[in-house]
Amino acid sequence: MTVTQSNSGHLEQNQGEYMQEGMTLQEGWYLLKTKSKQEAVAFDNLEAQGFDAYNPEIKVRKKGLLKEEALFPGYIFLYLDLHDLTRYHKIRSTRGVSEMVYFNRVTRQLHRDGRLSKAEMQNDAALLPRPVPNGEHVIETIKSIVALVNDEAEGKSGSSGLKKGDKVIVDHPLYKNLEMTFMYDVGCDRGAILIQHIKQQRCADGSMTNQIVSRQEVTVRKKDLQKVG
Repeated sequence: MTVTQSNSGHLEQNQGEYMQEGMTLQEGWYLLKTKSKQEAVAFDNLEAQGFDAYNPEIKVRKKGLLKEEALFPGYIFLYLDLHDLTRYHKIRSTRGVSEMVYFNRVTRQLHRDGRLSKAEMQNDAALLPRPVPNGEHVIETIKSIVALVNDEAEGKSGSSGLKKGDKVIVDHPLYKNLEMTFMYDVGCDRGAILIQHIKQQRCADGSMTNQIVSRQEVTVRKKDLQKVG
């Protein structure tokens, strides 16, 4: 990788990345752009170098056959921890990888145009690639989506055959002998149920009536639900 001296006096790497001695990236999940149809190639080679990469793949059924396809064609994710941050320059030369995706391109362009304040022009660290905003949550959400899509592709019922309004019980000691109502799928392997606490009252004529004293909606694992009635 070549390094040249820029007009602003900073050390500038080829392809527009800025780096000075002692500067490192932030820890977190990064988005990488891959070469055309080389998501798996980039993933395998990053893993071989000891990096923690994630290539979301979903199963699709075509002509009766299940095949795996990239959820985001042309992109994969990479987690950089404190150990990885000083060797991130190896990523771009990895087979299958095109470049890191920047989430601060506006700042970088303003820097190139000389339109930032003097202090901002000297803040080279602000020009380095940034992690995916709220990366941990984003990755967990993607994994849930992948699991749900793959279950459906394999013919697994996303809601264990349950529909809104079905009476269910939960196979868990805390809910033993309680009857609940299935409401909706939350995603992946979880569903929302409505628990109603009912109090029986005797009327003046001797008949019994039920009174709802509380209602609570909770999420549970769908595999723990059993339909009743």
